[in-house]
Amino acid sequence: MLWTSSVMLRRDIDQHQHNLHEFVVCLKGAVNISLNGEMHHLSTGDSVFIPAEYLHSICITQEIETKLLFACIDPLSFNTLSTHANSLYLKTLSQGRFLTNNVNLNTIHCTEEMQKIATEIATYPNSSSPLHACLKENLYLRLLLIHISSAGYEKNKDTHSSLRMTNAQNWINNNYTMDITLDKVANHVNISRSHFARQFRQHTGFSVIEYLLKVRCDAGAKMLASSNTDITEIAFASGFSNLSHFYRHFKRRFGITPGAFRQMIRHQGITAQ
Repeated sequence: MLWTSSVMLRRDIDQHQHNLHEFVVCLKGAVNISLNGEMHHLSTGDSVFIPAEYLHSICITQEIETKLLFACIDPLSFNTLSTHANSLYLKTLSQGRFLTNNVNLNTIHCTEEMQKIATEIATYPNSSSPLHACLKENLYLRLLLIHISSAGYEKNKDTHSSLRMTNAQNWINNNYTMDITLDKVANHVNISRSHFARQFRQHTGFSVIEYLLKVRCDAGAKMLASSNTDITEIAFASGFSNLSHFYRHFKRRFGITPGAFRQMIRHQGITAQ
């Protein structure tokens, strides 16, 4: 369960540890946080992710009024928040990397967005309402992603590897109607099959086949929304070998059949761009 609280800190918090992941956002003032013996300074708009069992303490600057947002969650609940898209980032945080966002890399936009969302999450009650829980988890995830972005995650990745994976994505995006296999994409970017498969999932959150199916389904959805072309023709034009495969994967991605999707789009008057 995710627990949050906005606190005006009046005194230091002695060194301790617990079995919860703790995320702290400095809403006002300044604090010094010691993590496993290393000192980190946080000012307004800065944040720190403290993995479970990490020794930590908080020391406030007495001359400045200090307000902090605390968001605590147990590791099991934290893992349930993981999706294909965010799993790499959440795993990176839980392993103790990018503990604090780097002030030198921070932007005014990130700082303002962090403060805005942190203030919003603090207004949600710690209730048993499933709706409140979902809303709070969504805000919490946004905070974590802003944190890891302003902590310099993209700047610290292997640039050459990242460019290769982006090249692979672009190649799939431009050739999704072809008979694409893991080996073909790996050969295109000149990496061994096993090494490429691992790097591609880390970079995108998808396996090559999962990503290919996503691209094909998205292409099919665009054609369904913007034309009167027969669904069978759209299936083949999207790269699927038969209609049943198109129906199965399309419904898995969008939750409805291609025909129902087209009716919904027409009823709502939406045109796909």
